[in-house]
Amino acid sequence: MTGNMLSKVAIFYGTGSATPLSIQAASVGICKLVFLYKEDCPENDLLQIKMIQKYANSYNIENCSDHDIEKILRDEQVAGITTFSEYKLVETAIFVEKLGLFGNSVETTKVLVNKFRQREILSKGKGTAVKFTRLDKQNMRQSLLEVGVPAIIKPVIGAGSKWTQKVNSYEELQNVIHEFPVDHEYVLEEFLAGTEDIQHSFYGDYVSVESIHQEGVSTQVSITGKLPLTQNFSESGMFLPHPFSPQIEDQIRSVEAEAIKALNITSGTTHTEIKITDEGPKIIEVNGRMGGYVSEILKRATGTDLIKSTLQISLNQEVVIQPASIQKVYFQVFLTSPVFENGIYQGINGLDIIRDCQDVTHIQMTKKEDDIIDSRLGTENNIGIVFGESDDFNSFGSTVHLIRNQVKPVIATQQKEVLQ
Repeated sequence: MTGNMLSKVAIFYGTGSATPLSIQAASVGICKLVFLYKEDCPENDLLQIKMIQKYANSYNIENCSDHDIEKILRDEQVAGITTFSEYKLVETAIFVEKLGLFGNSVETTKVLVNKFRQREILSKGKGTAVKFTRLDKQNMRQSLLEVGVPAIIKPVIGAGSKWTQKVNSYEELQNVIHEFPVDHEYVLEEFLAGTEDIQHSFYGDYVSVESIHQEGVSTQVSITGKLPLTQNFSESGMFLPHPFSPQIEDQIRSVEAEAIKALNITSGTTHTEIKITDEGPKIIEVNGRMGGYVSEILKRATGTDLIKSTLQISLNQEVVIQPASIQKVYFQVFLTSPVFENGIYQGINGLDIIRDCQDVTHIQMTKKEDDIIDSRLGTENNIGIVFGESDDFNSFGSTVHLIRNQVKPVIATQQKEVLQ
């Protein structure tokens, strides 16, 4: 099919799990792109959209009504609509329904982005239920009693572990609410303790399951291993393959499948986080879009392009996932910052040592000097990513140990007092 004959896919663009350049690269030979964005779009992403304007039409819809947006989509004659941003899922679903295209229903999508509603539905399943409640700011003590301590507080609507924290007492909950944004609603959930078998491992006690869905048929693409969460529950890295036994893998797959069915997910890509507890795998949350950084590691390890698959699904093109045997350990180790509020990034020490490590293939910095560092902002607070591959888990563990011991971010207070 020639470029002029390719169908168009509209991307409701926002901060998320794929950049404009990566979406454009995945679209080659599949579709033509139309980007719809607003002024809150990150500056670097806006630059990327402008870079590819020769190949993809783009529209600033900041001041557009729903009628205006629908007219753009119809004038462009788009055959598919999708997004890679948590914050654009509902908007995407609305226009998918308006144009009669392929995607999850608005009702399903509203549940996916609302962690309280999601928990309400998952609580009906044997393998997906945990204690939870919507935080009543006027009676927080009662809310905490319903869940017990320790508990996790997180926004009802959010992503990337932003404004997420463990609380061990009512006093800690009061302090957290005083620090967190007042205009957010929050959910309290029981703290899921990881299984004792993993506590002394270098890897984490949770995984994510990446799945695709077409016309109600779900395919589990991979189970992604994770490094331990930081103190503020942001991700610190991921790897393929996962390290768990076939028995635990079967349990993970079963719990994920139960959650997908319960939430009535029929289309698109999902990223489901699952904790490995002594009572078996438990759902942390289901995300109705591709996970952050997942596409890169999955493509490197297996050849599967999850961005490409997401575009194809929006067009109802059949996606066939070929099982792959992963011969090495492929990894991303995130360069996390110290627990710090309103710090100023001043640089990083130890990168030269890491670059000389034979398992490291690339280092990408995501912060620049004088950027604000705030541990409460979750994964977006990370400073960089170390990419690589190891021959086995022993070598991978040694590489993780080297990175954690040698790489030291330099963070200053507002008064320029340097902390390391």
